[in-house]
Amino acid sequence: MALPHLIKYIYNNGTDEVIRRGKKIYSSGFVEMIENDELLGSIVFRVKDDAYNTFYKVYLSRYNNIQTISLRCSCPYNLGDICRHEAAALFRLQELIDNNQLGETDTSFKQQHTVVKMKQLDIRSIKMLSSPDALSNAEDFLRSAKANILEAANDIVKAELNYEGDNYSLQFRRNDEKNLDTSCNCNSETKYPLCLHKTIVLLQLYNNYGAAFFDTISNRDREKNKLLALYGYSTDDDLEGKFEFTFRDGKPFLRVLDPSIKRIIAPPPIERKPFFLPAQKEVLIEEKATDVAHHQKLGVVLRYDAQQYPYIQADAIKGEADEAAKQYTGKTERLDLTKFVNTEDLDEDDKMLIQHLRKLLPSEVTRYLNRNSPFSGIWENITQQHTDDLPEETRHLIIEYLLPKYKKLFSEKSEGNFAFLLPLKKSFITANLEPAVLSNQYIQPQFSIAHNNNAYEVSCSVKLLNSVVPLEANAIASPLVFQHETTFYLWQKTDDVLLAEKFLVDGKIVITEEEWNKQLLEFILPLTKQYDVQFNGIQKEELKNVRPEMRLTIKEKGEYLLFQPFFNYNGYDVRQEDKRRIIIPAVDKLIIIHRNAEAEQLQIKKIENLHSSFIHTDADTLALKGNDVLKNNWFFLFADAVKEMNIPVYGFDALKKFRFNTAKPSTKIFISSNTDWFDAKIDIHFGEQKVTVADVKKSACK
Repeated sequence: MALPHLIKYIYNNGTDEVIRRGKKIYSSGFVEMIENDELLGSIVFRVKDDAYNTFYKVYLSRYNNIQTISLRCSCPYNLGDICRHEAAALFRLQELIDNNQLGETDTSFKQQHTVVKMKQLDIRSIKMLSSPDALSNAEDFLRSAKANILEAANDIVKAELNYEGDNYSLQFRRNDEKNLDTSCNCNSETKYPLCLHKTIVLLQLYNNYGAAFFDTISNRDREKNKLLALYGYSTDDDLEGKFEFTFRDGKPFLRVLDPSIKRIIAPPPIERKPFFLPAQKEVLIEEKATDVAHHQKLGVVLRYDAQQYPYIQADAIKGEADEAAKQYTGKTERLDLTKFVNTEDLDEDDKMLIQHLRKLLPSEVTRYLNRNSPFSGIWENITQQHTDDLPEETRHLIIEYLLPKYKKLFSEKSEGNFAFLLPLKKSFITANLEPAVLSNQYIQPQFSIAHNNNAYEVSCSVKLLNSVVPLEANAIASPLVFQHETTFYLWQKTDDVLLAEKFLVDGKIVITEEEWNKQLLEFILPLTKQYDVQFNGIQKEELKNVRPEMRLTIKEKGEYLLFQPFFNYNGYDVRQEDKRRIIIPAVDKLIIIHRNAEAEQLQIKKIENLHSSFIHTDADTLALKGNDVLKNNWFFLFADAVKEMNIPVYGFDALKKFRFNTAKPSTKIFISSNTDWFDAKIDIHFGEQKVTVADVKKSACK
């Protein structure tokens, strides 16, 4: 489990200053939820500023998916992707989700990495974050045995535990938020962030060293280096006469002693001295300064980098541009983005571009990896080579971080003339730079499968604007971008990059006939659900105009009842988001069924016509408020209607608020009598459920 996607969004889009102040606002309790629509996934927060007595509204929608999240703040900030108020609101939203305060969510934990919000070790937190029996079982274990603590330094604890004959490796690391990243190689617990083995180690540390144990093994140099890095220094440099550290509440604070040292993250404010001249001359001077500033233009250079995955790097250059700002008039200067850059002669767009290019530096990728994979090693000490085989999870994290940032870069530079390519093995001089076009049209892979020479060949190609190009025609050896002639393209999503990467060497994958059936089920068929796949030389049967059978799933979401349709074609279930073709393996052939979109929509319309208050949500899901569901016995009329239309309905057993029994009632009367009396007993049956008259009276009173 890496960082939650909302926290990733903050770190991916916020500057260090925005993140720091957003945390301050959030931790100060200045974020209040004022509206929440569970059905549409939208929420509104009222946020108090950290510097002024001012309140702003932050609007969030579609926050369940990082690809669709939308947020807006009423403050005037426009210097970055998100402001500090939006960052604070996202921190608060994540806390509400973690505490299950926005409706019930199904959370599954992977013990290889879980994050627990525990500033200090304490029994109450350990008990709350583990299963009901874990703490007592841990106490029983520690009465006769203990874990082997292998290392406890620099905010990290490594331990080994032998429990019931099995050996487990555990790690704990205090992160930047002073919470604990935890890891265990077991798979024994999915409902709680702490498994029994983690509980044993934490309880042992608490009993032996107290609640403040992690404070005693804190790495102060690491925290110092974070502050020094803002100025391009580290603890390995000579700091005498330049910096001074003070500590308050155990936290280091940096004081700059040398006024000539400037921050590299953002340019210092321009010092404006009083200047008294006649009004006419002052106007002339301002026009001249503006004219000079516009002659300097920032450019972007893409170059191949064999040292760090995904083997491409974006650099910044600056030079004198012509009056129309269309091209450079002479030599350019390469900017070192790891140091302070004087931006006084650049326009505002170029100043913002420098900040964005800094986020593409290898050091920023390293920071992101450290946040998301705290147990994968010390990334600062790793030099990647082109032949290194990084784990897929690590490559996914790198692409996940870089792809949206390169998309923003390509979008901003797609219409300009200041994008260049540095050819492979060429020195970084102006004469070697070649003009490049950065396209803002995103691409996806498509596949063709052919049967040749007793084997199956899966070939990958790319559909560009006016042509289809084989993947191996990529002119640059990077999985992140595709270069065709002088134009560079980016993939649509992270999964596209990782999938296309498998085909980079030859442009195809060969599957033997012995492996075909297995690969068909595990690789090919899932591929057809998301991408365009053509079959050549393979026996297939295509079916068109097949009438689908409709199914309905009902589920609760807040005060709404959701009706989610799906369709069955010849025994194969499809959802609305699936591709328009269904591929089913059969004996010695493939059956390709073309979905009948018209018939699907017609059946959805029949369901929609059953109530005038249905609300459309994503993917043709229908929603109805709880009051409308119960009003005038509508749900029972709905059950009769779908039964007549032969539409099965699933999900009754999972409902908690809306418990229905759609069976028709049947009444049984039992009469007994004697000489001077008789008795009548009435039972009402709804299917297999029996209800007495007393139950009916009790329900009527409610």
